[in-house]
Amino acid sequence: MLDEVSLDAVTRARRLRRGFGWGDVLVVAATIIWGVNVVVVKLALTDSGPFTYSAIRYVLGALALCGLARWLEGPLVRPPVTDAWLIAAAATAGVLVNQASFAGALALTNADNIAMISGTTPLLVVGWLVWRNREHFEAKVWGGLGLGLVGLVLVVGAAGGTWSSWVVVPVALANPLSWAVYLLMLPRLLGRYRPLTLAAWVTVVGAVMLVPFGAVEALNRHPHVTGPWLGLLAYSALAAVTLTTWLYLPGVRRLGPARTTVYSYLQPFLTVVAAGLMIGEPILPLQLLGGVIMLVGVAMGRPRPHPGPVPLGEEPTIVAGVSAENLAEWVETQHCAAPSGA
Repeated sequence: MLDEVSLDAVTRARRLRRGFGWGDVLVVAATIIWGVNVVVVKLALTDSGPFTYSAIRYVLGALALCGLARWLEGPLVRPPVTDAWLIAAAATAGVLVNQASFAGALALTNADNIAMISGTTPLLVVGWLVWRNREHFEAKVWGGLGLGLVGLVLVVGAAGGTWSSWVVVPVALANPLSWAVYLLMLPRLLGRYRPLTLAAWVTVVGAVMLVPFGAVEALNRHPHVTGPWLGLLAYSALAAVTLTTWLYLPGVRRLGPARTTVYSYLQPFLTVVAAGLMIGEPILPLQLLGGVIMLVGVAMGRPRPHPGPVPLGEEPTIVAGVSAENLAEWVETQHCAAPSGA
């Protein structure tokens, strides 16, 4: 009986550690939507300022998330003061600074250069976890991260972007830094709140922070509202804010920050493909080669899942991965320690 349980548990544990599970599916789906959204935003900004557009789409996304969270997880409960500060910090990093740095850098250089700098996010997250002794990674993981970075350089560098000023470097660097900080803060919050509830609070606070910037910009540049622009806004709000947050946070809970962030390597290539399909931008051979290299790098560089804590009362299926892995490790220990005749 022990052998049967051991075999089943170990098999599940190995699948969790190296396989492609539901957490990976959720994060990849969110990454695809974000990749397309870069092209959508590029089109939408011809008729509005970047801060105005970001503020509107986050307000709409926050309202949709609040309704969704109330429907699926019950009424939103006001967080205690200690958690409120943490949620505000997450909103500042993941929404305000992330969107402001993207908009500011976009005014100084093109999206290709921003994508190049944003590609450092996996290295920032993994480097922080190693420095803080929270996780240790095999040489294969570091090799995959390096390979993914090479692919990123090919995808973005083939477009031949230019830098208008050295000022763009620190501005653009704030984008991956803010996202890395946000991603590293999520596991602590996800241990206290359900994903949709947390997503609603973070997005609401982030939207409130963006509104003053958007309002000031709108005074000087009024949005030119058209049917196509409203369609682009609907995608950016409901898909790229509401749906991606709904997908991404449970993915982070299942995978942990390190494994989650590796998939961000795919976004620039997905954006190139989306631009080719949607607005006819050419896809260069070097970009295709870079995309293949990034896929190999992601496959190599994915660390084992590092699931975070789960609030009391959460559905047991949410922590099935954690339970299976812990069971497998326990059974492996018992099996190895048992006498050969047991």
